[in-house]
Amino acid sequence: MSDRAEQTNRNVWKKRVLILMSVALLARIAAAVLIEQYVQNADRSFLVEGDANGYWILAQQIVSGKDYSIYTPPRRVLRMPGFPILLATSIKLFGDSVLAARIVLALVGTACCWLTYCLGNRLYSPQTGFWAAMFVAVNPLHIGGSVLILSETWFTFWMLVSLLGLHWLLASNRSTVAVDCVAGPCTWRLWLRSLLVGALIGITVLVRPGFLPWLAICCLANAVLLQRTVVVRALVCGGLFLGCMTMLLPWAARNATVTGHWVLTSLWSGPSLYDGLNPHATGASDMRFFDEENVLSHMTEFEMNEHYKSRAMEFARNNPGRAGGLAVRKLGMVLTAVPNFAERKGWAVSAVCVATWLFLVITCAMGLQSRQWTAVNLLIMLGPLLQFLLVHMVFVGSVRYRLPLEFPLAVLGAIGWQKLVQRRQNSV
Repeated sequence: MSDRAEQTNRNVWKKRVLILMSVALLARIAAAVLIEQYVQNADRSFLVEGDANGYWILAQQIVSGKDYSIYTPPRRVLRMPGFPILLATSIKLFGDSVLAARIVLALVGTACCWLTYCLGNRLYSPQTGFWAAMFVAVNPLHIGGSVLILSETWFTFWMLVSLLGLHWLLASNRSTVAVDCVAGPCTWRLWLRSLLVGALIGITVLVRPGFLPWLAICCLANAVLLQRTVVVRALVCGGLFLGCMTMLLPWAARNATVTGHWVLTSLWSGPSLYDGLNPHATGASDMRFFDEENVLSHMTEFEMNEHYKSRAMEFARNNPGRAGGLAVRKLGMVLTAVPNFAERKGWAVSAVCVATWLFLVITCAMGLQSRQWTAVNLLIMLGPLLQFLLVHMVFVGSVRYRLPLEFPLAVLGAIGWQKLVQRRQNSV
């Protein structure tokens, strides 16, 4: 294909993507309005009240300049600040309107669809990016889930930005300017890139702390896949670490001020771990034990977190078979086709959930079989899913935790879908 024909082809796909983004935005705004009407008619504040209420109160605390805490006694390091800051921005601009916040999230959700296109386009082609974006743009679970007052949509946005940054960093292997450059400007340019990518990972962790292990995975990937000297690879890994820690340091310093301990993430990991590893655990979240035991009546927030963490570890050590069985059960809960809410809504909703998930699984399998991927691309498409599967095999499982990871996974599915279409065309 000539350069002119290729440019024309790219312009055609860009126009299609713009139309798709318009559809994605309208669908999400409609979902925002419908969900808000449903919640108001049910005389509730939010669809998922526990987590959403907490995020909303923290956002109001930020806007009013009050202490970043919730509950009595105050929990000052319960939630990461990334998502409450977004909600606080909405409240600052539009007042205490939950509908306005949902529309802001509809815009963010549409941006996630656009970033999915960018990821597919950068890794493969405009066609691949379009079909990947198509899946997440019209998927009912992604449309409805994007406007809930939960952190998933904001996390998805920053995760996709950081994945694009990681590809940009690792693509330096193919840069004609940078190849075989051991010292000088190109090495420093590579280090600055790693610093920026590390900062993006840090911002993502400020939204969802479970993303922190991704920093170690990125360092390992750069150490293995970056075709440079040991010194340069060490500099890149150092840049990733420094960039991430620079973003987390203000939060950790604030936590040291209010608790006396440097905490990079939150003081909720202990109860969350015990939620998934205790004698009554089922794999799903059931935090009733926290209110019943009320250990905060005689412990600090830090002591409470350590208390539940040690109890969870003790349970796992004393019951390895039970812990292993729970891990398998949690894995199934993350990968199941039908979420709990869909079962309550009837067979039609369940059928849609099954169809969309099976479609993604089948097309991803075809994408893997095609072998049209490099180690770098496979890391970006599959890596976040595998990392979070391991995390939630330890904590608790839910489809909710899988949905953000379907965005990079959709790129692999788009490869498989194009292969299926090509097979059909060849057979006609």
